[in-house]
Amino acid sequence: MLYYPRDKIHSLICHECKPIHAEIIEQIFKQLEDPATHKSHLFNGRYENIYIDRVHLTAIEPVLNTILEESAKLLQCDKSKLKMGFWFNLMQKDDVTIAHSHDDDDEIISGTYYLQAPEQSGVLSIKLEDNIITIEPSDAGLSFFHPTLEHEVSKHRSPIPRISIGFNIGPTISEYALSD
Repeated sequence: MLYYPRDKIHSLICHECKPIHAEIIEQIFKQLEDPATHKSHLFNGRYENIYIDRVHLTAIEPVLNTILEESAKLLQCDKSKLKMGFWFNLMQKDDVTIAHSHDDDDEIISGTYYLQAPEQSGVLSIKLEDNIITIEPSDAGLSFFHPTLEHEVSKHRSPIPRISIGFNIGPTISEYALSD
């Protein structure tokens, strides 16, 4: 059975992924207005989730592979037992992301990866019991947390967009699903 502790937040920097960020960001912006790009969670005039088909994002594969590999290490399993759903979050000046969690389906781990996090970027706040854990975003920063934890992003104050990848990791086969 795959399990990730509710009280564990894990963060690291993916230095080897940083050199491909510009190409990934370019591919994202090329697809933003494509009719096949799906946008959801419209709050405060902004779609919080942007879904772009992987076929249009050839540069992103090393980042997604790193996320899966780190997830497999945290879950102590082979990455072939895991699947990932991902989306983009593009924050312009004064945007926020409202409090939410990711416990909709069979998620075991949720997280975020920062493609572009300029100074004065919105800060990720994760509610852990009676504490709030804050994560200052940084380029190539990768953070993992339990999907039931409520989290939000404070106001983005930079004129440069904050661009991140949100993701959920779940089992590929239902017998590996998390059970409480």
